[in-house]
Amino acid sequence: MANLKLHISEDGLRREVKSGGELPDLFFEAQPRRGAMAPAVDGGDFALIAMLPIAMQAGKDLHAEFDVDSVLLDGLDHFQDVWCDWRPDIFRKKIKITTAGEYVREPVAQRSQDAVAAFSSGLDSTFTLSRHACKDAGRATRNVRTAVMVHGFDMPLDAEEGFETLARNGSAICDELGVQLVTVRTNWRRLVSNWEMTFGAGLASVLHQFSGGHGIALVATEESYQNSFPVWGNSFWSDRFFSSSGMKLESDGGAYDRIERARYVGRHRKLVPHLRVCWAGPRTGQNCGVCPKCVLTKLNFVAADVPQPWPFSEGLTEDLIAKMPLRTRWQRQFLELILSKLESNPAVEASIVSAVAARLDRDARANDPGKILVSGLKAVIGSPLAFMSGRARNSRNRHAKHDTPPEAAN
Repeated sequence: MANLKLHISEDGLRREVKSGGELPDLFFEAQPRRGAMAPAVDGGDFALIAMLPIAMQAGKDLHAEFDVDSVLLDGLDHFQDVWCDWRPDIFRKKIKITTAGEYVREPVAQRSQDAVAAFSSGLDSTFTLSRHACKDAGRATRNVRTAVMVHGFDMPLDAEEGFETLARNGSAICDELGVQLVTVRTNWRRLVSNWEMTFGAGLASVLHQFSGGHGIALVATEESYQNSFPVWGNSFWSDRFFSSSGMKLESDGGAYDRIERARYVGRHRKLVPHLRVCWAGPRTGQNCGVCPKCVLTKLNFVAADVPQPWPFSEGLTEDLIAKMPLRTRWQRQFLELILSKLESNPAVEASIVSAVAARLDRDARANDPGKILVSGLKAVIGSPLAFMSGRARNSRNRHAKHDTPPEAAN
């Protein structure tokens, strides 16, 4: 059994989780930007969330030498049931969790209704941040006070200059929206064996470190409900397991596909130059403009009628589309969806539509010489819900290497 101990620096900005060598040591370092308030430490819930997937992968029971929220413990029990069934190749067994004690926070009406939002300066998280800051989310609108950007997740810890460039662009977006930005540096990603299936827990552990002043945490969905990934590191299916009596985790934006999100963000012209979507190019904090994610984002802008300038050094060309690698079925799936939108938009240049169709046709023939391309998502995967359920049924027999990140298409 691993006994978890929490160590917090005098200024409260560095938090360490140790287990006497049974599991790797974990750290988080918070850096408030431009006068932002430092996150207030409110218990050790975040530490248990962070260490749970690591312990499950190692097959070690956990004892938290601190009190833990009872509602969260119920959710983590359910989290284990789901993931041990979905991916037993990653999560070896359901482990036992014990704690020094349990507690429940005051009723919802007495808690802070301020929200903290996970933020990367990408399209999805900028959509979430801006629609709440601008009060455009209807009844779902939350009072977003803080955005948190993580160094050590998409941006490696050794890419310090690249992260600072990313943080400057994030700060520009937050300043425009009147939201404070805090960055958090952590080695959590280095400690997990499968990032794609576990990153939701890492993100939740960061957000819970803001529970002292925030009662709600927002996480942008990877995709729309219609085109979602049930067996994935974070989704509206499983994010709720990380809620506690003191902090409610909410998945946001699932009613909108990425083209609709691009259209909304595109109306806020001052935000567009600071979007950073690239993860496959050099870790400079800039968009490379040529990787699948960058090219697909350009196509999203075209389909959404977002005028240039865009946050890329060059625009969209037929040659870029033709040379775009399609390494995963997720990229092919997203490109099919984009094509269906392009075909229904008479304002899009015919040469761009033809280039996308030709790229998909070439990919279809390479993967199945007898297949004839039929435009539209349903022609490739049938009903999105049927596709989702089929993936869930087969997931336990699929090795992690087959679950390629959909972030490649964000």
